[in-house]
Amino acid sequence: MKLRIEHLTRHTYSGPVSFSRHSLYLRPIEGHLRRVHEYSVATIPSSKQSFVRDVEGNSLLTCNFGLTESKTLEFLTVIEVDINEDNPYDFLLESYALEYPFKYRGTDIKALAPYLLDETSEGETKVMDWYQQAVTSPTKHPDIVQFLTELNQAIRRDIRYVRRDEEGIQAPDLTLSLGSGSCRDMAVLFIAAVRQLGLAARFVSGYLYDPPTEDGNEYTFNRAVGSMHAWAEVYLPGAGWKGFDPTNGILANSYFIPTGVSHAPEVVDPIQGHYYSKQATSSILDTQLHIQEVGVDTVK
Repeated sequence: MKLRIEHLTRHTYSGPVSFSRHSLYLRPIEGHLRRVHEYSVATIPSSKQSFVRDVEGNSLLTCNFGLTESKTLEFLTVIEVDINEDNPYDFLLESYALEYPFKYRGTDIKALAPYLLDETSEGETKVMDWYQQAVTSPTKHPDIVQFLTELNQAIRRDIRYVRRDEEGIQAPDLTLSLGSGSCRDMAVLFIAAVRQLGLAARFVSGYLYDPPTEDGNEYTFNRAVGSMHAWAEVYLPGAGWKGFDPTNGILANSYFIPTGVSHAPEVVDPIQGHYYSKQATSSILDTQLHIQEVGVDTVK
């Protein structure tokens, strides 16, 4: 299946401003399930662009605007990507990692250090209290995948999705207190719970394709349609990094198109940069996202 992604981000300022170098985590990560055929970013004002690969292996596009001043900052990203459909349950775990709890072994322990719990932060102290009543068997489970799926679905059940365009991520305790959050807030809550249970987890930013139903009027599963998405991955020996989407309560499949992975969510904010002005300046943000299967008329 070939998908075409058109993603527009536009900031309109009340007066001319200048810009720092901007970093974009918008190029899909390639692998055996996906291959990028086209990736272009047109900017206003024009920019000098270059790619680097960051410490996590993500493709990072930097845009340098020099000394140009403008009342508009726009990024129009066009992507065409091939995805191969897969069964997210098609894997074999190592024998020691079939149940919860288990302990990582060998070289995995050192490699996974950034994704394991270092210490419980101030905003994560209520996560285990919620967890104890959120799942049916909090101390032991014979099936690690079923266990994580139940935790994933518990967040889907207990947290109402709200779209938040402002910067930043809610602390897990705040998400639990409000009973609501964006996809990135729910992913961070899931990661906090999983890490406190001794498992390695990382944050994923990217796109999610939700195919239209036969009548073309309804979305099938995605509560966060129309915006970029965020989910989590847990490292399961024998299966590798497996994606869990607490916003929708499902395992990630080939419709999930990652553009950045990291131990810390702020590292892979899709577009990062600053503007400069000698006087107080307000701005308006406009975002548009369309994902369409090539050869299909219905635009998502």
